[in-house]
Amino acid sequence: MKFQTAALVAATLSTSMASAEALQPDHQTLPEVAVKTNKIAESTTAPIKKYRASQARTATKTDLPINETSQSISVVSSEQMRDQAVQTLAESLRFVAGVDAGQRGRRGLDDFSIRGFVQSDYVLRDGMRMAYDLSWIQAEPFGLERVEVLKGPSSVLYGQTGPGGFVNLVSKRPTDTPMARFGMAFGNYQQQQYTADISDALNQDKTLRYRLVALTASSDDQVDFVDRKRQYVAPSLTWDISDNTSLTVLTSYQKSSYVPIRGLPADGTILPNINGDISFKRFVGVPGLDHYDTEQTLLGYEFSHAFNAHLSFRQNVRYNTLNLNGTFTEPRTLSANQLNYNRSASIRDLSAQMWTLDHQLSANFTTAAFSHQMLFGLDHIRYYLNRFYATRSVSALNLFNPNYSNVSLGNVTVTGNSTGSDELLQQGVYWQDLVKFGEGWNLQLGLRHDRSEINQNRITGNNSQSNAHKTTGKLGLLYAFENGWSPYVSYSESFVPLVGSTFAGTPFVPETGQQKEAGLKYASPDQRFSTTFSVYELKRQNVTTNDPVNGASFSVQTGEQRHRGFEWEATGQVTDDLNLVASYTYIDAEVTKSNSTNLGKRPILVANHMANAWLNYNLSAILPGLSVGAGVRHIGKQAGNETNTFDVPDYTLFDAGIYYTRDAWRFALNGKNLANKRYIAGCSSQSVCFTGDPQMLLLTANYAFK
Repeated sequence: MKFQTAALVAATLSTSMASAEALQPDHQTLPEVAVKTNKIAESTTAPIKKYRASQARTATKTDLPINETSQSISVVSSEQMRDQAVQTLAESLRFVAGVDAGQRGRRGLDDFSIRGFVQSDYVLRDGMRMAYDLSWIQAEPFGLERVEVLKGPSSVLYGQTGPGGFVNLVSKRPTDTPMARFGMAFGNYQQQQYTADISDALNQDKTLRYRLVALTASSDDQVDFVDRKRQYVAPSLTWDISDNTSLTVLTSYQKSSYVPIRGLPADGTILPNINGDISFKRFVGVPGLDHYDTEQTLLGYEFSHAFNAHLSFRQNVRYNTLNLNGTFTEPRTLSANQLNYNRSASIRDLSAQMWTLDHQLSANFTTAAFSHQMLFGLDHIRYYLNRFYATRSVSALNLFNPNYSNVSLGNVTVTGNSTGSDELLQQGVYWQDLVKFGEGWNLQLGLRHDRSEINQNRITGNNSQSNAHKTTGKLGLLYAFENGWSPYVSYSESFVPLVGSTFAGTPFVPETGQQKEAGLKYASPDQRFSTTFSVYELKRQNVTTNDPVNGASFSVQTGEQRHRGFEWEATGQVTDDLNLVASYTYIDAEVTKSNSTNLGKRPILVANHMANAWLNYNLSAILPGLSVGAGVRHIGKQAGNETNTFDVPDYTLFDAGIYYTRDAWRFALNGKNLANKRYIAGCSSQSVCFTGDPQMLLLTANYAFK
């Protein structure tokens, strides 16, 4: 396939000149002195000092300050991830308002929900979609400069996405100053990790710079027979072709091998079992059979050119590959005597390729009393997946006296209605205008039209096709007071195409999402601290539900979910020595339309309350180089199943860290779930609940050569 693009880029910086006159005591005038100051705005891709980011590109695809953005957005910096010893994307999201991460335990995927909707399939890397419908590989946090979370429907700039929002992963890039850091870490459950992060110039004038990020890690687990191995390497190159033109090449290769952790029944974990409590060490799979091997390669570039001070162009291109091969044992039901777990084995063999392109033309101009930052864009996604699905029977497991040496396995049976190929083509054209007027008014307007084509071919001949066209919009209004407070209101939309048809053969229309949001933001004058209050009503519509006339084997699109909520978040430096990340979330979620038994019920995996706080305090006044961190995470109760017949209990966890820096060395000792609390992170039914993380300890040592 051919991609033709016109080219060229954007980048800005400003220099201010000040002049001063002074008088000596005898009032004699001194010669005029010109003083130059270079105040460069924070880059949306460079490292963040401390925890608080003042800008985020994800919400508008521009470098608009967060305090001028009329939508909730959170940023997790690489420094915060380092201080919290983050090992997965889910761990990096645990202190973000509106986000519940890891509700399905440690199954080896990046599970998270935003504002009560499961959004794990909607992960962007550097502003471009990572996968379609499948998120089989965990992101590597060590390769990220920041993680940005945009909350609520956001199709106007990114096309088909779920109503809750999405996560954008920002890759580490070559730095302006040389650096070379190497690290090692060891912890309980045989944790081992070795890292390298190197960046330097390749020529004398430093217009050509490189960076190499690499990691290898392995660990066991609290659950018997479970282990993990992962490798990651990411070379990147930046070429400042001229003052107005830049090219950054971003590549990475990631490989992992792990044993998935599935679930345990509610009876014996959070509900009574006549046989007693089930051990959280219990492995419900088949040793030697359960495993996942994954590989992912990313190759792309970001090109930018500024024609002049008012017109610039960006082009982002990436090619992804994904390969996965594995088998996992799925728990099904618990026997009547509450002793034996009925199981089956699922086999997966996937190979995917994905092209993503995004062209952006930005124009800055003024009309009368209105200042415009206008963006025109055209993006394209082409995704191809070849899949093999199969199952085989597995004998039941005695959960209280397991025998792993005498397992009966049935023949492999191909799942014909899932085996075959999927192909997605998405093309979208979008427009956005960020308008400033008056003393502090900020108006955001956005409109987009998408054409999406999905073809699913199956070996059974049961092929499906979807051709969806959809127009979505965004409207936001914010007023930025000089004292740092910014109230705002906004409305945004999303859509997701569906494959299938009704009993009458009418193709399904896309699911849609609409959000109304109002909030109040504050940024301190020195930009070191910020806080956000927001309330919202969010609807998911055109959800498939049972056909009341033609039976449950057919569906109609009359379902609807309504989520209402309140969020508060604070991030940054409270004092010179104290950094804070804190949040509170309340979600009132309900299935408001359905032909099933879940009508009027609370959806699963949606906590009613969440509260988190992390403090990092510099103790250099006591001992130079010493600092400590402490955190608390509270997740409220959740519905245990779709009919809400039982609840998943709330839980509270405590984390801590102690850090010591001396010369080029940095040492850290981190602990998570310090009380080693036994808890269930979430349930998908009464038969399947997911165990939470045990106490984890990690000792890290890093040395900086530059």
